[in-house]
Amino acid sequence: MWDSDATSGLWICTTRLGEISAQKGSTTATGSTGGFWIGLWSPDGQSVACLGRTGSWRLWTYDSQQDRWLQSIGTSGHTKAITDIAWARDGSYLLSTSSDQTTRLHAKWISSGASSWHEFARPQIHGYDLNCIDVVGESQFVSGADEKLLRVFDEPQSTAELLSRLCGVKSACERALPEAAVIPVLGLSNKAFRPFAEPLPDLGEQVLTDDALQTTMPDHTRIDKPHEPHEPPTEDALARHTLWPESEKLYGHGYEISAVAVSHDGLVIATACKASSLDHSVIRIFKTIDWRELKPPLVAHSLTVTDLRFSDNDSYLLSTGRDRQWSTFGKDPDGSGLFVLKTKYPRAHSRMILSACWAPVEMGEVFVTGGRDKAYKIWNLQKTGSELLDTFHASGPVTAVDILRPLIQATLMLAVATENGEVSVVVLEKETLKVKSSHRLEDQ
Repeated sequence: MWDSDATSGLWICTTRLGEISAQKGSTTATGSTGGFWIGLWSPDGQSVACLGRTGSWRLWTYDSQQDRWLQSIGTSGHTKAITDIAWARDGSYLLSTSSDQTTRLHAKWISSGASSWHEFARPQIHGYDLNCIDVVGESQFVSGADEKLLRVFDEPQSTAELLSRLCGVKSACERALPEAAVIPVLGLSNKAFRPFAEPLPDLGEQVLTDDALQTTMPDHTRIDKPHEPHEPPTEDALARHTLWPESEKLYGHGYEISAVAVSHDGLVIATACKASSLDHSVIRIFKTIDWRELKPPLVAHSLTVTDLRFSDNDSYLLSTGRDRQWSTFGKDPDGSGLFVLKTKYPRAHSRMILSACWAPVEMGEVFVTGGRDKAYKIWNLQKTGSELLDTFHASGPVTAVDILRPLIQATLMLAVATENGEVSVVVLEKETLKVKSSHRLEDQ
């Protein structure tokens, strides 16, 4: 902020808001936020808001008692298309991945009897566009990007304490959580970090201040003082202090990861990658106990697998692909834990299938598929094959489908999302699966 000097008439800088990075990179997890696009004054001149390239509105308000500009809670979000989302197992928070190369954690802030949703952590700031995500356990998730491997992340103690204090989310993880994470120079992997793990220098009777403690850290792991957890983190805290450490990497695919799904018991992970041939359009299964692949991989598709879903009881794995077919795999009855092909349905849609979901287990082996042909279809998996129960049409290509659990008053609540941004809720009869009503969310 600049002000004109009454004596000389020169414009002098009186206040600087934000931060100037003295470390690596302009958009990394330890660098600056990459600059601002626009700044706006409030009508009374007591507040100023700025929009940055990381997708966050940052707000400063003047405090006359302290004669300082204090940063307030802003609004943050992705800057490019969101490619996948995953709820925590207990529904306490939502994880989202995006083509802006970040994974973000959103939760409900409870304060003074009111509640609102905010971004509470940015677990992954990557160098590749992120394509898919799923939750492994109470404090762990796996994500896939435009690279040949998948990465598994553990919740740090700092995030667990923040969610506990502000959101009432209690961590059920029994193992010890890492304290924080940092990204090494020229690295893509978040490394677990324990503050002051290095022995402190002997300074005799001298008291170490925060600044002195900071200088004792190695340069590649030096981080600022963490954000005090009395309100949701601001943008600079999200970008620096809320990373999750990476614990495992899953290898095997030859091209960019396209889909990932975790079984409901958290013991198995199914993955797929972009493919244009049978050799690469396979589905690989990993065990979370030792993170090893269960071989051989599952073969059914000829092009990229677009979606993977486990049934509620984990008895079946459903896959859809760009080759317009869906396939189901079941557990081998020999008790080996391997999955074998049960059914596949070529040309199930007239164009590629983009999404699928299972109905609750009390409905039997019923599932829904949605495709670029603007149709979503209900199927019933039987011992002798499969049956198409009904076909419905949407206003645009169907990019996502999901069914609410549990059933409400003997009705099935099906959410259908299209490429043009429309989301509809279709209410179906439990017994006949006939449509009772359909509602667009923007009309409610």
